[in-house]
Amino acid sequence: MALGIEFANVVGRVSGLERDIDEFAAVQHNYIEDSHLFRVGFMSTGEALGLLDTLPEGSAALVTSDGPLPDWLRRGEVDGSYAVWHAAHEPGPVVPPLQGVLLQGPSRAREVVFRDAAATVRRLDAPDGTGHERLEVVRYWGLVDLEVLVVPNGTRTSVFRAARRRDRNRRCRPDIALLQWLERTLRAAGAR
Repeated sequence: MALGIEFANVVGRVSGLERDIDEFAAVQHNYIEDSHLFRVGFMSTGEALGLLDTLPEGSAALVTSDGPLPDWLRRGEVDGSYAVWHAAHEPGPVVPPLQGVLLQGPSRAREVVFRDAAATVRRLDAPDGTGHERLEVVRYWGLVDLEVLVVPNGTRTSVFRAARRRDRNRRCRPDIALLQWLERTLRAAGAR
């Protein structure tokens, strides 16, 4: 597999961390992984270097679009995405660096999520009178949170914000697949 990259990235070998990878992954924002590597993305090189300084020397590297790479890493375009992969393996499919989806559209679009036979939707808290909802969506092995915020302008419009949970970073692939499904599904129902 390959990992999608953007901006400044700390890429390391999953097996190279001395501390528990589960604990490390659970506290990282913009974390993805495949069978061999993990990636934590940043908007600034300084923040990426800050994380890199906390990791065992040689276990991870700073990766940008054109900077140097360690010999255990390869970089290039895979399936239309800029990605990195372990040098000892073929790139394979890309795990995209997708943390969430934000769309706006007709409030009725939320119903397509409830109607999908493969999806289980659970309310996370009681309705608050505004029409806003916090939901947990499970589909196959994926799980994400979905907030539906009603725009109070009388147009029956909602904002749909779906996000991965950090404590599930080690299971990012099914959660990312669920985010991609939610985006396609909500767009098909008129959200943009």
